[in-house]
Amino acid sequence: MSSPHLPALHDERQVVLDFCRDLTPADLSAPSAAAGWSVADVLIHMTAVLRAILTPTAAAYMTTRDVERTNERLVDEKRSHTTRQLPGEFETWSRRGITALTVLTIPGLGAIRIPYGELGWYPLELTPAMLVFEWHTHVRHDIAPALNRPTPPTDARRMTSILRWLTTLLEHSHREALSWLDVPVAMTLTGPGGGTWRLEPRGGRLRVRPGRAAGAAAHIAAMSLEFPQWSTRRVPWRACAVAVTGDTELGTRVLDSINLV
Repeated sequence: MSSPHLPALHDERQVVLDFCRDLTPADLSAPSAAAGWSVADVLIHMTAVLRAILTPTAAAYMTTRDVERTNERLVDEKRSHTTRQLPGEFETWSRRGITALTVLTIPGLGAIRIPYGELGWYPLELTPAMLVFEWHTHVRHDIAPALNRPTPPTDARRMTSILRWLTTLLEHSHREALSWLDVPVAMTLTGPGGGTWRLEPRGGRLRVRPGRAAGAAAHIAAMSLEFPQWSTRRVPWRACAVAVTGDTELGTRVLDSINLV
């Protein structure tokens, strides 16, 4: 069986295709909510990540020490005044990417870990979850609000994949940012795909695992649907439904340290 996150990726692909179907040239050239990028640029980025699954572009992501700069460079290289073909390119490359991931995430291959720049090493089986997060977040938080269009609905299956990726990313990419943490902190996300995770220091490393809030020095409570926004600093966590109990100073310091790419 391939990655358990592939069904969610199929669902989210259809959402992106439906959303992009009637985008006009004016829509594509409009500024998105992603700083410095147009709506077209966001689609170029989404497609570039897919190309990396099947082309030498993979090396750029695997070896970079600055993922965000690599994203900018790849968008710059593909940016064009002609934007009509972009939704079609995403449709083609997303179909190819999902087909490839169906093979690459079978048992044995799916457990192989690959580097994602400075963010750490991740099993191939998590790549579909990363893409669900990418597409879900770009459409709902970078494109739809900028075009004043309704935000597409989501569901527990997709949010489960998104939260699996983000909590894994938190563990691997924040070992330095949270190296000062010396007691457990719990984070409960309420809503689709939600649950409780424990952030714990383990032998100089950070561990983020599903668990219980009991015994944690601080307890962060938030909404699962808002977590992709504030954890990536698209909006401040203080502007969201986030509460801290227990050692509030500790919980606040943890929240201020989170910045997921």
